[in-house]
Formats: sequence, structure tokens, C-alpha cells
Amino acid sequence: MFTIAEELLLLAMDDEKGTVVFSASESLNYGLAGAVLAELTILERIELDDKKVVVINEEETGVMFLDSVLTEIKQSNKSRKVDDWVNRINYKMGQMRNDMIQLLVEKGVLKEEEKKILWFFNQNTYPANQEIPEQEIRNRVHASLFGDEKPNARTAMLLSLIKSCNLVDEVFSKDKKKEATRLMDKIIKNHDYGKAVNASIDEMQTAVIVACTTVVMVSTINTN
Repeated sequence: MFTIAEELLLLAMDDEKGTVVFSASESLNYGLAGAVLAELTILERIELDDKKVVVINEEETGVMFLDSVLTEIKQSNKSRKVDDWVNRINYKMGQMRNDMIQLLVEKGVLKEEEKKILWFFNQNTYPANQEIPEQEIRNRVHASLFGDEKPNARTAMLLSLIKSCNLVDEVFSKDKKKEATRLMDKIIKNHDYGKAVNASIDEMQTAVIVACTTVVMVSTINTN
């Protein structure tokens, strides 16, 4: 089983080049930060209290990058809103994303290769080693939109982040992307889940979507 962040990262990686696709290059780290907060909420480690993120269970998850964020939230000297945490996690996402990639390498999904750039510099790339895991994620995403079964909270969160990270063109074919976008917007707006979820997960998803969308827009404006 993969975390939401790992699934998002797999969808954002070019299977052959082993690097993040261009469309998601500026937004992915924010999306991964949001995915971590969503995962911790689903695992009942954190929740929102008066729009602030609070720890409700200090037990470690066993996933290093999740536990590092859980510890940071627990040790914070004040309660913070989701957008603040998305920004704070983003500052550390370089190393955290490397940890996620190494986990995917250890699971055999990606493989590590060294590529020479301009004859002088070496760059590690991570092309696909197995196609089945990512294809299963894609199949689940497609089925949740175009099938009869509504998405659960985890898949709905992934759908939201696919849209926030500009991965619609990467995940859906040209003839499907317009309808996929419409259906994703419907799920996001109406909280149209297949199974009942607790209010904290619902509230966190909304906050993560707003936070990720906002910080990505601000970041894009500042870099242009």
C-alpha cells in the first residue's frame, strides 16, 4: 500500500526520464505537503480545531516522512493553520521528497540511475521499474470518476491534488480530460464520497485544497 504522497509522486514522475513532469514542477512540493497532512488526518493523528492543526494521537505511523511532520506539529510552539503548515513542510520537501523516492525504490517501483549532464555533472534519475503499481493507481482514479463507485476519502484527496498540481493532462487522455476535470470539480465542491467520512477528514481536505491552490498561485506569481 502506498501513501497519498507516494501515489501523487508516482503520477508526477515521467516513467522513462525518471524526473518530475514539467507541468507539475512548481506545484508538486506543495501538493506533497498537503498529501502528508491529509494522510495524518486519515490515520487519525491530527485534526483541525478552530481551523488550526492539532495532534490527537502521538503514536508513530512507521513512515519516516509522516512521522517527521507529526513530530514537528507536536513540538510547535503554537497552533497553526493548514496553509502555514503547507508552507513550512514545503521548505523541507527537498529532503522529504528524496525520502519518498527512496521508499519507492526500496519497494521496487522505481529504479535509480545516474545520468551525466553536459559531460561534467551527474544527476540521479528515477524511471519506472514496475508499471503495474502506477497503472493500478491510474485505474482506481479513472474508475472513481467514470465508474459506478464513488471515491473514498483517500482517492478523493488524490483527485484534488492531481488537479491542484496540474497533473490532469498527465493522468487523463486528451478526450477524457475535460470531463475528468468537470467530475473532479463536482467531487471537490460537493464532497461526493462513496463512504461516510468523519468531519475532520472532510474539513482537512477542504483546507488542504484551498491552501495548496493558494500557495501555488502565489508562488507562480512571485516567480514570473
